[in-house]
Amino acid sequence: MDRTQVIAKIQSILKLQQNTTFDGEASAAAAMIDKLCKQYGITISEATETQVLDEEFLTFKRVNAALSLLLNAVANFYDAKAYLKNGDTKSIQVIGSEAQQIQVRLYYDYLVQVMEKEAEVAHKAEKILASLRGDSVSRSFKINFRKAFADKVSHRLQEMKKDEGRVHDDADAVKSKLSAMRFGRAKKMTGANGAGAYAGSNVGAGVSLNRQASGSVAKQLCGV
Repeated sequence: MDRTQVIAKIQSILKLQQNTTFDGEASAAAAMIDKLCKQYGITISEATETQVLDEEFLTFKRVNAALSLLLNAVANFYDAKAYLKNGDTKSIQVIGSEAQQIQVRLYYDYLVQVMEKEAEVAHKAEKILASLRGDSVSRSFKINFRKAFADKVSHRLQEMKKDEGRVHDDADAVKSKLSAMRFGRAKKMTGANGAGAYAGSNVGAGVSLNRQASGSVAKQLCGV
């Protein structure tokens, strides 16, 4: 196990120790915690701190501007950090606690699902109009739609966070992690224009940004 995994294990045992009503189980948990701390040189104070992870989120050969913008917007909304990592393969990483990682993934997946569905609907409608006009749909229609959608949603999330004064419980832990890191200057996405941009912006302006997760996840996706 690496250090992060050991700390995660200690935190799980600490929860067991705090919740158990059996003295023997509590004593066994305390002994296991002591053993792991000594074996891996970890203090209890360190073990109880919020663990901030640097997780690979997307990999690609060529950057997808709409997906990158959406991910960055959602990460910022939850006080996490998304950044581009260059190597043999490029990836977008997300720095945040386990809670932030889950929230970013759920909300990002929801927005991408809406974006792709609405892009298909708009493209089909545009094909009908193009047929009536006697011309063809621009090959960049969907690209422009997605970029405009992502841009509009990004601005709305920024405003929502500002207006509601949202601060994630793990924001300080992420700031502490980031203080020891250095990032290059990010390239700014060129604005969406041309065929599809107007439709994408309109959908982005109207899409609901407050959703409940389905299935076993009961918390509000926009919650902190």
